[in-house]
Amino acid sequence: MAAASGTQDIARRYATAFFALVQEQKSFDSVQKDMQVLQQVLEQGGLKNFLSNATLTRDEQGQGMAAVAAKLGLSDITRKLLGVLAQRRRLSVLSAVVGEIDLLLSAQKGEVTAHVTAAQALDQSQIDQLAASIKKTAGVQNVRVKLDINPEIIGGLIIRIGSQQMDSSVRSKLDRMARALKNPQNSSDKNTMKEVA
Repeated sequence: MAAASGTQDIARRYATAFFALVQEQKSFDSVQKDMQVLQQVLEQGGLKNFLSNATLTRDEQGQGMAAVAAKLGLSDITRKLLGVLAQRRRLSVLSAVVGEIDLLLSAQKGEVTAHVTAAQALDQSQIDQLAASIKKTAGVQNVRVKLDINPEIIGGLIIRIGSQQMDSSVRSKLDRMARALKNPQNSSDKNTMKEVA
């Protein structure tokens, strides 16, 4: 847990310093596009081995990231960030840095990011309805929905905004029902049974 916290602290420092430069250069739109591209590449796992390869020199990592940035068509400011991370041997925290930058960009636009987990893909109209509902409930102007698919939740949704989470998945309801069946004397579990039923 301490290691994860340390990684997040490091990522936050780099993201904050980078974001100050983004504000100075007013390059919000290009950087937001860059972060979306980087997130997709990082989620696909293609760079995982390269980013964590400790046998590469700083120059080799820098050259590798320069080639990746050129191939992805990233802006100059993002290329510089990647170069700094390579020179300081911090490429292993790139995913966390990208996440922190994304949060800062969203906050700048008054936007809230809702991380939604669904059992299957949602079409655009469903995503739009969900975003409208979250806007109304959370009282915010803009909501960006980031969708993850996890068939193990069976149905329903898990919605996380910042540190708050709402879990209406079928999987969690079944888990609560199983607990209620194991301990029928507990009054809160009885209420859970009624809720699930």
